[in-house]
Amino acid sequence: MTRAACYAPALRREMTGRALPEFRAAVRAALAAPLDGSLTARFVAPCVTALVVHADAGDELVAGLSETIAALERVGVPRGRQYVLLAGDAAPGDAARRVNVLRDALGVPVLVHEASRAGFAAGRLPDGSALELDDELREAEAIVVLASIAPEHGGPWHAASLLCPGACTALTRSAVARATSGDTGVAWGWVQAAEREAPIDLIVWWDASGIVHAASGRVALATWASGDARAREIH
Repeated sequence: MTRAACYAPALRREMTGRALPEFRAAVRAALAAPLDGSLTARFVAPCVTALVVHADAGDELVAGLSETIAALERVGVPRGRQYVLLAGDAAPGDAARRVNVLRDALGVPVLVHEASRAGFAAGRLPDGSALELDDELREAEAIVVLASIAPEHGGPWHAASLLCPGACTALTRSAVARATSGDTGVAWGWVQAAEREAPIDLIVWWDASGIVHAASGRVALATWASGDARAREIH
């Protein structure tokens, strides 16, 4: 087993009362030793931290958020300076129904991304157009992403696209869709370019077999893009 990976075998089955503690332990182990540097080195101040997740969050994501919030507290980021942003493509009504459940479970503010809402320019995309992120991220001093990369959830792209285009305005989403339509290689390039403009300090992800990893956005995206390119060469 590699450093920063922990295996929760019960995740191969449907998440149950027994499997959930194993998953929580796997997340704790990954957060204790990220692939490219400790949380202490990464979070050197009590930064306002946005935890960006898919709006269709399941029990495992709630557990992952709970462990991540606690880990950030331990390295000096108070719970009061953390909040969750529900992003991705879930229907707004579905996301809204999750807010109270998550807020009660986590004890932090929970917000819902709306692509139609005004955003702010966090940088530039490869075509020169603005990278407009949800205005709820304007005050964030650090960004953390949590997601499954299991095939049934869309693989690594499920996590990689969560910030861009998942938490972007409709204008930016349209620009990304036009430029990357039908070309996976271009899509990965754009997502990596967006991350350079709006860095993701930490991504926590898990696959269908129960392996949990943690790393910076730069490292995670490069790893996934390389793996996707090799798969396309084979096929």
